[in-house]
Amino acid sequence: MASPQLNSLWIKMSTNQLMRKTSFLICVLFMLWYITSFFYYEQEKLSMAKNEGNINVIPPPVLSSNTTITTNNPLEVLNINYCGQPTCKFLFVYMFGEQETKANLHFRSFSQLAEKLNRVMILTNVGSSKIDICNKLPFDFYYNTNLLQKEFPNVTYKSEDDFIFWLKERDQIKKIMNKGDEVIPPLSVLHSNLRRYDITSNAVYRDVKPITSLNSCLSKFEPSMNLTDSSNSRVRYTIMDITKDDLRTEKSRDRFSKLLIDVLTIDEEILLVNSYVLDPLFPVIMPPLPYNDYILNEAQKIKDKLSSSYIGIHWRLEQSRAELLPECAQGLIETLNQVMKEKGIKNIYLATDYPLLSSHSQSDTFGDITNYHHDAMRMLNETFKINTWVSLEGLEQLRKDGKYDAEFLGAGIQGILDKLVCINSNYFISGPVGCSRILSTFTKAIAEERRNRIEKKDHSLLNIIDRWRIFNTSV
Repeated sequence: MASPQLNSLWIKMSTNQLMRKTSFLICVLFMLWYITSFFYYEQEKLSMAKNEGNINVIPPPVLSSNTTITTNNPLEVLNINYCGQPTCKFLFVYMFGEQETKANLHFRSFSQLAEKLNRVMILTNVGSSKIDICNKLPFDFYYNTNLLQKEFPNVTYKSEDDFIFWLKERDQIKKIMNKGDEVIPPLSVLHSNLRRYDITSNAVYRDVKPITSLNSCLSKFEPSMNLTDSSNSRVRYTIMDITKDDLRTEKSRDRFSKLLIDVLTIDEEILLVNSYVLDPLFPVIMPPLPYNDYILNEAQKIKDKLSSSYIGIHWRLEQSRAELLPECAQGLIETLNQVMKEKGIKNIYLATDYPLLSSHSQSDTFGDITNYHHDAMRMLNETFKINTWVSLEGLEQLRKDGKYDAEFLGAGIQGILDKLVCINSNYFISGPVGCSRILSTFTKAIAEERRNRIEKKDHSLLNIIDRWRIFNTSV
């Protein structure tokens, strides 16, 4: 008969073996469940991409055949498959605070930051000429993510849907593991406002009290990321006030970017940023985000319809002097007559914030449309055949789909198309002071790209940018 000590030892050994087998079984079951759910998620996303048409999806990183997962921790397994490392760290800039042309610039800066911080960057949704979480269209709707990845080969990008998938999978793992001895802590989040704040003389980074009026669109990530529930998410709040001198020159940006990297090198899993900065954050300014192929194809179709020879006009009426607009229109007419005669160009393409599809302007910040505006456009149309993205049936397939109606009623994807068509124009002109908004990032982006092409010996472009003159009634 075995002694009590031997019986106790045997029971202890059996219990340990059972626990090891149970743990192993749980891990195996988790892996089967994870692979299955992951497979169905990818299939569903691929199906959605096909239905959207022309959407490039960046898949999660796939482990190479040489990669071996040595951990039995299901959360680490999830992170390794999703982020390529046992702990996922994200940079999620959920608001860029500017329309597309500037948001394009800012996204590049934050991609540089993601690379420096070794964080996965979330591809924030787009729509209405913006990049922010309140929009419903995927990042791919505007941009070519394959080319973006080539611009930033060391950055892993994930869509908002991918991020939600990770949050939900993490929740499932928590439910499984929290029944045992190991408890997964709440999400660790740093929420930071980066803003241009010219009152201070130097950049200031500081902790602040919890923000009670968070952007309501963040609720789309609940309950998995609930910033007001301490049992779900552990949140720290900071603000960085940035002065214009911090970002004015290449040297100052170099100094500032080192400070930015230093203060944001943190342990939190999620770096959540609300950004409103007006300039690049790093000394090196990366090329513009590449647009999706279907938008480029639409621009080419318009160029072909214009017989590949046309004058591009950008007339942003916002901030013009309404009573001056008839003289502005007459000055534009005279300039067009002169250019068409000297350069032998017969076609005209107009990019404008004047209403084209409805009574509302094509800009969210331009609402006071008067009879002066209508008269100016009437003068132009009565003198020339004026082509626009509407008259030339640009983006026609998207316009036929009712789910994109909101995108075309204000600033939206048509602004990108206008930009590309003006870049491709043989001759490009824009409005003078009093007739249009002069400090337009949109116009500046067109001119910069045209300058680059001319420097590369693109002989189809006859100028970078000219501004027409206001008609002088005293002559």
